Amino acid sequence: MIVLPSTRRPATVTPAFIDNGGTMRSATNAKGLRLNRLGSHFRAAVTMPLSAADDAMALIADLVSAKDEGLRMIYPLQGVDQGAPGSPVVDGAFQSGKSIALRGLTPGYVARKGFWISITDATGQHYLHNVRAQATADGDGRMLLPINPMLRTPYLNGAAAYLAVPMIEGEISGNEQSWQIVRGGRIVGIAFTIEEMA
Repeated sequence: MIVLPSTRRPATVTPAFIDNGGTMRSATNAKGLRLNRLGSHFRAAVTMPLSAADDAMALIADLVSAKDEGLRMIYPLQGVDQGAPGSPVVDGAFQSGKSIALRGLTPGYVARKGFWISITDATGQHYLHNVRAQATADGDGRMLLPINPMLRTPYLNGAAAYLAVPMIEGEISGNEQSWQIVRGGRIVGIAFTIEEMA
Protein backbone atom coordinates (compact mmCIF):
# COMPACT_ATOMS: atom_id res chain seq x y z
CA MET A 1 0.00 0.00 0.00
CA ILE A 2 1.37 3.40 -1.03
CA VAL A 3 0.49 6.10 1.52
CA LEU A 4 0.86 9.68 0.35
CA PRO A 5 2.38 11.86 3.09
CA SER A 6 0.17 14.37 4.89
CA THR A 7 2.26 17.17 3.39
CA ARG A 8 1.12 16.23 -0.12
CA ARG A 9 -2.22 18.01 -0.52
CA PRO A 10 -4.19 18.17 -3.79
CA ALA A 11 -4.60 21.33 -5.85
CA THR A 12 -8.05 20.21 -7.02
CA VAL A 13 -10.35 17.32 -6.19
CA THR A 14 -13.55 16.18 -7.87
CA PRO A 15 -15.25 13.70 -5.52
CA ALA A 16 -18.01 11.35 -6.66
CA PHE A 17 -20.41 8.98 -4.94
CA ILE A 18 -20.76 5.61 -6.70
CA ASP A 19 -24.21 4.14 -6.02
CA ASN A 20 -24.39 0.36 -6.10
CA GLY A 21 -28.18 0.34 -5.69
CA GLY A 22 -30.85 0.89 -8.28
CA THR A 23 -34.53 1.38 -9.02
CA MET A 24 -36.78 -1.35 -10.39
CA ARG A 25 -39.67 -0.06 -12.50
CA SER A 26 -43.06 -1.58 -13.23
CA ALA A 27 -43.92 -2.75 -16.75
CA THR A 28 -45.50 0.62 -17.49
CA ASN A 29 -42.62 2.51 -15.87
CA ALA A 30 -45.18 4.23 -13.63
CA LYS A 31 -43.99 3.00 -10.27
CA GLY A 32 -40.48 2.42 -8.99
CA LEU A 33 -39.01 0.41 -6.15
CA ARG A 34 -35.65 1.51 -4.75
CA LEU A 35 -33.19 -1.32 -4.01
CA ASN A 36 -30.26 -0.43 -1.79
CA ARG A 37 -27.28 -2.77 -2.07
CA LEU A 38 -23.99 -2.98 -0.23
CA GLY A 39 -20.98 -1.66 -2.05
CA SER A 40 -21.77 2.02 -2.64
CA HIS A 41 -18.50 3.92 -2.27
CA PHE A 42 -16.51 7.03 -3.18
CA ARG A 43 -14.14 8.07 -5.95
CA ALA A 44 -12.03 11.21 -6.28
CA ALA A 45 -10.32 12.73 -9.32
CA VAL A 46 -7.22 14.48 -7.99
CA THR A 47 -4.74 16.98 -9.42
CA MET A 48 -1.52 17.45 -7.47
CA PRO A 49 0.52 20.67 -7.32
CA LEU A 50 4.23 20.28 -8.06
CA SER A 51 6.98 22.51 -6.71
CA ALA A 52 10.00 21.00 -8.49
CA ALA A 53 11.08 18.25 -10.90
CA ASP A 54 12.23 16.07 -7.99
CA ASP A 55 8.80 16.46 -6.41
CA ALA A 56 7.14 15.38 -9.67
CA MET A 57 9.42 12.36 -10.11
CA ALA A 58 8.70 11.13 -6.57
CA LEU A 59 4.94 11.47 -7.11
CA ILE A 60 5.12 9.62 -10.44
CA ALA A 61 7.04 6.78 -8.75
CA ASP A 62 4.38 6.57 -6.02
CA LEU A 63 1.50 6.53 -8.53
CA VAL A 64 3.13 3.85 -10.68
CA SER A 65 3.65 1.69 -7.57
CA ALA A 66 0.12 2.42 -6.35
CA LYS A 67 -1.36 0.94 -9.53
CA ASP A 68 -0.23 -2.48 -8.26
CA GLU A 69 -0.31 -1.92 -4.51
CA GLY A 70 -3.19 0.49 -3.94
CA LEU A 71 -3.15 4.06 -2.66
CA ARG A 72 -4.15 5.72 0.61
CA MET A 73 -4.33 9.48 1.04
CA ILE A 74 -5.97 12.07 3.27
CA TYR A 75 -9.47 12.87 2.07
CA PRO A 76 -9.69 16.63 1.36
CA LEU A 77 -12.05 18.36 3.80
CA GLN A 78 -12.57 21.52 1.71
CA GLY A 79 -11.06 23.69 4.43
CA VAL A 80 -13.44 22.41 7.13
CA ASP A 81 -11.87 21.72 10.52
CA GLN A 82 -13.51 18.60 11.95
CA GLY A 83 -12.27 19.48 15.42
CA ALA A 84 -10.60 17.33 18.08
CA PRO A 85 -12.63 14.11 18.28
CA GLY A 86 -10.23 12.31 20.62
CA SER A 87 -9.32 8.73 19.70
CA PRO A 88 -12.53 7.19 18.37
CA VAL A 89 -12.86 3.45 17.84
CA VAL A 90 -15.74 1.16 16.91
CA ASP A 91 -17.87 0.30 19.95
CA GLY A 92 -19.06 -3.27 19.39
CA ALA A 93 -18.22 -5.79 16.69
CA PHE A 94 -20.12 -6.74 13.53
CA GLN A 95 -22.38 -3.70 13.22
CA SER A 96 -24.43 -3.15 10.07
CA GLY A 97 -26.70 -0.55 8.53
CA LYS A 98 -26.33 3.22 8.25
CA SER A 99 -25.05 4.06 11.75
CA ILE A 100 -21.87 3.18 13.62
CA ALA A 101 -21.45 3.10 17.39
CA LEU A 102 -18.19 4.72 18.50
CA ARG A 103 -16.36 5.21 21.80
CA GLY A 104 -13.19 7.05 22.82
CA LEU A 105 -14.46 10.42 21.61
CA THR A 106 -13.90 13.67 23.44
CA PRO A 107 -17.04 14.14 25.59
CA GLY A 108 -19.28 16.74 23.95
CA TYR A 109 -17.57 16.42 20.55
CA VAL A 110 -20.02 17.28 17.76
CA ALA A 111 -19.83 15.47 14.43
CA ARG A 112 -21.72 17.78 12.10
CA LYS A 113 -23.78 16.74 9.10
CA GLY A 114 -21.43 16.56 6.13
CA PHE A 115 -18.32 15.59 8.12
CA TRP A 116 -16.23 12.67 6.83
CA ILE A 117 -15.00 9.57 8.67
CA SER A 118 -12.93 6.60 7.62
CA ILE A 119 -13.05 3.32 9.53
CA THR A 120 -10.46 0.55 9.30
CA ASP A 121 -11.13 -3.16 8.97
CA ALA A 122 -9.03 -5.98 10.46
CA THR A 123 -6.40 -5.58 7.71
CA GLY A 124 -6.10 -1.81 8.20
CA GLN A 125 -8.01 -0.88 5.04
CA HIS A 126 -9.91 2.42 5.28
CA TYR A 127 -13.58 2.74 4.30
CA LEU A 128 -14.80 6.29 3.76
CA HIS A 129 -18.23 7.44 4.99
CA ASN A 130 -20.11 10.74 5.11
CA VAL A 131 -21.98 11.87 8.24
CA ARG A 132 -25.67 12.15 7.33
CA ALA A 133 -26.95 13.78 10.55
CA GLN A 134 -25.34 15.63 13.44
CA ALA A 135 -24.39 13.59 16.52
CA THR A 136 -22.81 14.51 19.85
CA ALA A 137 -20.56 12.36 22.04
CA ASP A 138 -22.02 11.75 25.50
CA GLY A 139 -20.17 12.20 28.80
CA ASP A 140 -18.53 8.77 28.38
CA GLY A 141 -17.25 9.63 24.89
CA ARG A 142 -19.77 7.40 23.12
CA MET A 143 -21.76 8.26 20.02
CA LEU A 144 -24.10 6.60 17.55
CA LEU A 145 -23.04 8.24 14.28
CA PRO A 146 -25.47 8.25 11.31
CA ILE A 147 -23.50 7.69 8.09
CA ASN A 148 -23.74 7.08 4.36
CA PRO A 149 -23.26 4.74 2.62
CA MET A 150 -24.19 1.57 4.52
CA LEU A 151 -21.42 -0.20 6.40
CA ARG A 152 -19.63 -2.43 3.90
CA THR A 153 -17.72 -4.76 6.20
CA PRO A 154 -18.16 -6.19 9.73
CA TYR A 155 -15.71 -4.06 11.74
CA LEU A 156 -14.12 -5.51 14.84
CA ASN A 157 -14.70 -4.03 18.27
CA GLY A 158 -11.98 -1.40 18.78
CA ALA A 159 -11.35 -0.78 15.06
CA ALA A 160 -9.84 2.67 14.50
CA ALA A 161 -12.08 5.46 13.23
CA TYR A 162 -10.60 8.62 11.71
CA LEU A 163 -12.67 11.78 12.14
CA ALA A 164 -9.93 14.41 12.44
CA VAL A 165 -8.06 13.16 9.36
CA PRO A 166 -10.21 10.74 7.31
CA MET A 167 -8.54 8.74 4.55
CA ILE A 168 -9.63 7.45 1.17
CA GLU A 169 -8.08 4.18 0.03
CA GLY A 170 -8.40 2.24 -3.18
CA GLU A 171 -7.05 1.68 -6.63
CA ILE A 172 -5.76 4.10 -9.21
CA SER A 173 -8.49 3.92 -11.85
CA GLY A 174 -7.81 3.20 -15.50
CA ASN A 175 -5.25 1.13 -17.37
CA GLU A 176 -3.11 4.10 -18.35
CA GLN A 177 -1.55 6.91 -16.33
CA SER A 178 0.03 9.84 -18.11
CA TRP A 179 1.75 13.14 -17.33
CA GLN A 180 2.88 16.06 -19.43
CA ILE A 181 6.48 17.26 -19.73
CA VAL A 182 6.92 20.78 -21.11
CA ARG A 183 10.00 22.51 -22.50
CA GLY A 184 12.81 22.66 -19.98
CA GLY A 185 11.89 19.33 -18.44
CA ARG A 186 9.18 20.76 -16.18
CA ILE A 187 6.42 18.24 -15.45
CA VAL A 188 2.86 19.53 -15.26
CA GLY A 189 -0.61 18.06 -15.24
CA ILE A 190 -0.18 15.12 -12.86
CA ALA A 191 -3.70 13.93 -12.22
CA PHE A 192 -5.19 10.60 -11.16
CA THR A 193 -8.42 9.08 -9.93
CA ILE A 194 -8.61 6.99 -6.77
CA GLU A 195 -11.64 4.74 -6.27
CA GLU A 196 -12.49 2.70 -3.20
CA MET A 197 -12.31 -1.04 -3.83
CA ALA A 198 -14.97 -2.12 -1.32
